[in-house]
Amino acid sequence: MLTRSFVRSPWVACGFGFIIGVSVTLFGVAGLKRLAVSEAPPAASTTRATRAPGTPPLWGQLEAVKIPLGNSEEIFADRPVRLQPSHWFFQGFGSNQLADLMRSCGLNAKQREELLDSSRWKMASNGCLVLPGNSLLRDLNPASRQQLYAVLARSSSNYAQCFPFRFGLADVDARFAESGLALDTQNLVRGLCYTNQGTLCFADLQALPEVLSKDEFNDVIDFLYRFPAYRLRVRVFPDTDVAAMVSYWGKGNREKKIRPLLESLTKVTATNGVTISIGYLLPPFARLRLNTFPDAWSEPQVTKEDCFWTSMNFFNEQPDMRFLDPAVVHQVLQRDYFLVQQPTYGDLVTLVDEAGDGLHMCVYIAEDYVFTKNGINKLQPWVLMKISDMLLGFPSEKRQRLCIFRRR
Repeated sequence: MLTRSFVRSPWVACGFGFIIGVSVTLFGVAGLKRLAVSEAPPAASTTRATRAPGTPPLWGQLEAVKIPLGNSEEIFADRPVRLQPSHWFFQGFGSNQLADLMRSCGLNAKQREELLDSSRWKMASNGCLVLPGNSLLRDLNPASRQQLYAVLARSSSNYAQCFPFRFGLADVDARFAESGLALDTQNLVRGLCYTNQGTLCFADLQALPEVLSKDEFNDVIDFLYRFPAYRLRVRVFPDTDVAAMVSYWGKGNREKKIRPLLESLTKVTATNGVTISIGYLLPPFARLRLNTFPDAWSEPQVTKEDCFWTSMNFFNEQPDMRFLDPAVVHQVLQRDYFLVQQPTYGDLVTLVDEAGDGLHMCVYIAEDYVFTKNGINKLQPWVLMKISDMLLGFPSEKRQRLCIFRRR
């Protein structure tokens, strides 16, 4: 039986500004249970479709421009919970266990004194609530923050630690350099970051308003709540192999619809060829939703349109509402799809956990780009995204893998 669950992920982008952190309520991601077939799925490669050395890619020469996509009307929708007074709930902790933790996580003398002050504790039957001051939060060293927040992330009562904004370690410097934030503000935000599950995390937004001006704080919000989306174009030359491109982009019985346009572009006598947005090559469902947010659509079921519904409808002229039912998705996958190791256009890139449960699904486009909707919340747009950026929204301490499903 297939059930629907929620998986952590803010992207806030994903991760959004690209940070990605997502919340169960704010950026919920539906889970698909027992998605994999009985045998263990093969390890998926998400590099490129196989081609002979020295030949152009099957999809043509792809050109990408990063778009810091955001929805100004809905930005910072979780303001009340993000900016509530600092509180840490240590679920299942007694006073002795909590004191041992505070003494073992590398706090300085002043911090230990403050956090061991029992007047700041509120004991409950299921744990202990601690009320740290914002100045203490800003002074925590990364190692202490990492250790404490890893514990706090185990309880859904700690929204910020459960759903931090996440940066990929490989490109965090570039993300901040492109942020437009003043250098002092960048340093302040980075000083509050910590590592978790292979990403750089930021959780203490509530500690910033008292040390930043209103404009500076708004700049931080704008940075955090933008998605690392991409605009993709294909460059066509007079000698481009149109047949190969039509074969690649024409899946879903769309060859006759895209061939005339691609052939006509080869007739343009420009030295560097001409470019075309891949939006013209995408099926209507994906083309119309690309770079839009759910609140732009009047469909009554829009709040239920998750990653699985999106992916299964990619080639449909009209969306099939049956794919809102996880059981239908599971049935169709088993009946009409098979597992492959290397993706090509239109394949379903599926993130599964060690038990074979589906956490996320998106559609492979080309190179390392996918068409994705990272959750069911209204803040999650339909975008083209790098697989590495998409994965930031689904961190886990447990083993995960990508499986590729291809339609029979």
